[in-house]
Amino acid sequence: MEAIISSLLELLDELYVGPASNYTWVIDRYPGHGFTKTIEQIDAEQASTPTVEGGSTIAAHTEHLRWSIRVALEFFDGKMPSPDWAESWRIREVNDQEWQKLQQDLLSAYEDLRTAITERKDWTDQQFRQGTLALIPHAAYHLGAIKQLIIATS
Repeated sequence: MEAIISSLLELLDELYVGPASNYTWVIDRYPGHGFTKTIEQIDAEQASTPTVEGGSTIAAHTEHLRWSIRVALEFFDGKMPSPDWAESWRIREVNDQEWQKLQQDLLSAYEDLRTAITERKDWTDQQFRQGTLALIPHAAYHLGAIKQLIIATS
């Protein structure tokens, strides 16, 4: 199980902070930016710009990921939350200060998740394992979406 957890963490690190080496599994090798490095390179105006009327923004995807990690952490704490999915998309526009805070909050949530995964001792519950593994494609989807939004709003 330790090897699986190590692989899980390596993939999540790649998606959230970038690869630890030149070797990648999910993201493009160059420039090799994970979610936090990618969004750090845009400003609040671009983060708040939808490509179509009523469409998602980079800020919305960022908040959704931050929110989803916090929900996952409730499961890690043994709680059974009833998350409000619509609430996870409530932030659409941000100013410079809000954008900086949202980026910091996402990184902080990710660091807390990484700690929770590392410290978890009981992985016997199948639904818990699958939910944890689902964090990988979930992050990959949103990273791809924001990279496309960056292209479209540049």
